[in-house]
Amino acid sequence: MNKSLSIVIPAYKTKYLDAALFSIASQTNKNFQVYVCDDGSEEDIKSITDKYSDKINIQYHRFPDNAGGRDLVKHWNRSVELANDDWVWLFSDDDIMSPKCVQAFYDALNITNGQHNVYRFNIEMIDAAGGIICVKDPHPEQETGFEFLKRRLQSKSLSAAVEYIFKREVFEKNNGFINFPLAFCSDDASWIQFAGNAPIFTIQSEKVYWRSSNINISSLKGFQHQKVEALLGYSIWIKNKFNDINLTELETWFFENLKYVYGRLNLVEKYRLSKKLSLIFKKNKFIYYKKLLSV
Repeated sequence: MNKSLSIVIPAYKTKYLDAALFSIASQTNKNFQVYVCDDGSEEDIKSITDKYSDKINIQYHRFPDNAGGRDLVKHWNRSVELANDDWVWLFSDDDIMSPKCVQAFYDALNITNGQHNVYRFNIEMIDAAGGIICVKDPHPEQETGFEFLKRRLQSKSLSAAVEYIFKREVFEKNNGFINFPLAFCSDDASWIQFAGNAPIFTIQSEKVYWRSSNINISSLKGFQHQKVEALLGYSIWIKNKFNDINLTELETWFFENLKYVYGRLNLVEKYRLSKKLSLIFKKNKFIYYKKLLSV
């Protein structure tokens, strides 16, 4: 069983990068290679990366263009493509991992004989200062991609992109991450796709802390049109992939998430959206237009 790990950080901001790299450098098991992938940032990503050159195996690579500003999934993909190891952990420039995460991952590989395509940690949400602001029940030790989707639609799980480790070969087989605007919902769709016929395996002993701040895409106001398109695209993707999906549940999820898009649509945009929703969920568009007026 191959056991080599790349931790890939698509970096653009410096504000929390030192904290993220410190948590990586604090791992009890340092059997990994870190790739810091500068997305054409105007901030000095390299000087922070260089601070850790004598502490961990770390490489800095600067892309000349800010691809993430146009297509975040493209930057995710090109960053992962730099890595050569069997397993890839797509981390971030502002989140934190607990000190025994890497060791716990290798322990899980041994226990499971590496039979899963996707491994993950439980996650807690922290604010800009590092205070915990959201905790949900732990993931089950194993669940299929469809079971994961069902819990996500029912808001029973907390999931971001940074707590998942996946086989590089499934990344290549699926031509990278599934692309939706702003990478909104791209992570969930990709974990489902990458998992394939093997359940997602949860490493229960350690945690990852996802930071909700006013400088990441998920927290920023605006971008409502791209986020709506992503919600629509993901809904269509789910419907096409799972014939037995509960459309009422999916519809409820869509409107719940629409509340967090951080931007208002005008009347014309709401009418156009109602027409698209009627095609997905097979209801009269005026039902959705009326519902959208109250959002």
